[in-house]
Amino acid sequence: MKEAHAEIGNTEKIVVTLSTLIALLSVVFFVLTVFFPGSLSKIGFTGYATAGNTTSGIVNLTVQQGLVINFTTDIIDWGAGSVNLGALNATLDTSRVGAEKRVLNGNWSMFNGSTNYNRTNGLVLQNIGNVNATIYLKTGKNASSFLGGTSPSYQYNVTNNETGSCGQSNATAGNATLGLYYEVNATNGDGTKICDWFNFDDAKDALRIHVLLRVPSDSKTSNLQDTITATAVAS
Repeated sequence: MKEAHAEIGNTEKIVVTLSTLIALLSVVFFVLTVFFPGSLSKIGFTGYATAGNTTSGIVNLTVQQGLVINFTTDIIDWGAGSVNLGALNATLDTSRVGAEKRVLNGNWSMFNGSTNYNRTNGLVLQNIGNVNATIYLKTGKNASSFLGGTSPSYQYNVTNNETGSCGQSNATAGNATLGLYYEVNATNGDGTKICDWFNFDDAKDALRIHVLLRVPSDSKTSNLQDTITATAVAS
């Protein structure tokens, strides 16, 4: 019995000793945590993830392509007029500079600064999207169906309204050469390719489309009108 009591007494002493050590350690950790937080990390005890002196994050977004073109100048209006008496035809050409040259052999009212003059400077096509584009041009009518009469002509001419807007080479096969007149294309489909690299850069994103009409003396009369359509395909 004495031996049993001795063993129980020893066990109680061990329990008390362990409890005391745990209590002391708790106090030490509390003091270190509150008053000396850096000391725990030095000995490898910390509740925080460690890191080096650099780290990185990610910024992510998706920018959608926008294939958008617009006629910022969308009308050519010659007003009323007729072929001069005795002339076979009259030529109306938006590419000519100076009112006296813009109408030949016709009496369409034209002088520098006039409303008619300002409305016959050609069409301006702009790439307002964020994608380089291939441009096709077509009309609703050809010369005969638009003007009628004997040997009419209905032509277009494409130039850069801002330098470098059309990035193609003038010699590129299958493209209209910039600055030259061509008979309009009223066929089905998108029409004639006029530029295979129409830039979207704000400094070079505009084309000017001039129109030449050769109106016969026996042409149709009344108000004559046609629609020019530009179509863009991503380059």
